[in-house]
Amino acid sequence: MKSMILGISASPQKGGKVETLVQEVLSASRLPSELVRLHDINVGPCKACNGCRSDNKCVIKDDWRKLRKKILDTRALVIGSWAFSGMIDSATKALMERFWSFRHHHLLTQGRVGAVVVAGSNAELASKLGDSLLQFMQNYGIRALGCIAAAGANPCLGCDDSLNDCEYSAVVAQYGLLERIGTALYNPIENQLHAMKNARVLGQRLGHKVNHLMARGFSAEAV
Repeated sequence: MKSMILGISASPQKGGKVETLVQEVLSASRLPSELVRLHDINVGPCKACNGCRSDNKCVIKDDWRKLRKKILDTRALVIGSWAFSGMIDSATKALMERFWSFRHHHLLTQGRVGAVVVAGSNAELASKLGDSLLQFMQNYGIRALGCIAAAGANPCLGCDDSLNDCEYSAVVAQYGLLERIGTALYNPIENQLHAMKNARVLGQRLGHKVNHLMARGFSAEAV
């Protein structure tokens, strides 16, 4: 059965916080879905060449063409992103830039619904970045139903030198000198019960809205 909801994870970690939450949203929708990992494919940034101006098709030869079809074939979109240096990660940013080819003369993404997942060094930062992604969806005619914000983990936690050997260690800067790195510092997603619950609720809302769209013929007016 063709997927009705497309999840896109920009996290480089399979099974990490972002992917887990995106999957939670997809599962809770109870609709056929598919997950695409941006780090498993090649989607580069927009080159601002306007080669898509006449037919809404990007001329860059990479995996965007396949992803474009998946996006246009589905009724809903769930984008999972993560914060790097306080900003949206580069893979998500490239994805956002390539959406430019959808809006010449016709807004091809009009009438869909969407949701956002963001993990950051803290939930507050993730929420702020999530707001920008929600606005991005609105700009492309996608009704954004909500954002799931989760606390991520400091990238330096995965480095053996982070405790004391590296003078630029963000672990030391954030937590001071430590003898060992405890599990709690990684902010395990299974311990973030509020985020997991919100993901399930958002997925249910997304599924309900997609069913509503299908019942009314999946048109922009139905949103």
